Amino acid sequence: MKHGYALAGLLWWFSLSSGFCQNRLFRGHWYVGADVGILSSQTRMVAGELQKYSSGGSGIMPIYGLKVGRILNPYFSVETGAYALPLNLVYLYQTDRVIGTNSFRFLSIPIRANWRVRVFHDKLEAHLGAGLQYVRSNTPYNFTKFSGLITSRGHTWTDSLAYSGSVGVVRQHSINAELNAGIHWALSRRWTLSMYARQMFGMMNIAQMEVAIKNNQEPTDKARFVSKGAGFTTGVGIRYNLAPKRRFN
Repeated sequence: MKHGYALAGLLWWFSLSSGFCQNRLFRGHWYVGADVGILSSQTRMVAGELQKYSSGGSGIMPIYGLKVGRILNPYFSVETGAYALPLNLVYLYQTDRVIGTNSFRFLSIPIRANWRVRVFHDKLEAHLGAGLQYVRSNTPYNFTKFSGLITSRGHTWTDSLAYSGSVGVVRQHSINAELNAGIHWALSRRWTLSMYARQMFGMMNIAQMEVAIKNNQEPTDKARFVSKGAGFTTGVGIRYNLAPKRRFN
């Protein structure tokens, strides 16, 4: 959530300079490109012992995709694409023992509207915008069982954890909201290099995990974790401008 506040702050800051040298930006044209980056998302515990469990980040996972868009005018652009969206469910037990599951695979199709402003240099511009993502699961709608034994530093086999549970996709189709910010450097009239940051806000649960842990003779602990597919993404991209027109003088 704090990443979303940061992106909203950037949007406000750039709005103060909305007229800054806009007349040197590209005219309207289409473009195609690709993005690669990393995704960090969060799981959330909805049942369990708060003293023993805590939800954890999904770790750093790769995200990649193709995009197509159009520069409408010196101020606005629109963009869509298709992205591979991985998702893990991860939790911590007794602060130092981590258990995760195999990643799920989702397909994300965003629609973005961006506001454009030139910054500091006639080849450098910023995009700030928002949009919606349609998210579809590439993992079948079912639950799989898992089990195992885990030890960690400071623990031996005598106090290892025996765990078992189930994990799966609970919704095949969902919608996410998105805030994004990017810096774009015009390498030439045809090629543009990008750096971007995006915050996704999940609107509904899309995956769930239930787990039970047995520690020696103690009673079995149970917990349930869910994920909405929300997360923070950052990375780089490249785009090829289709027949870009000359700049304004």
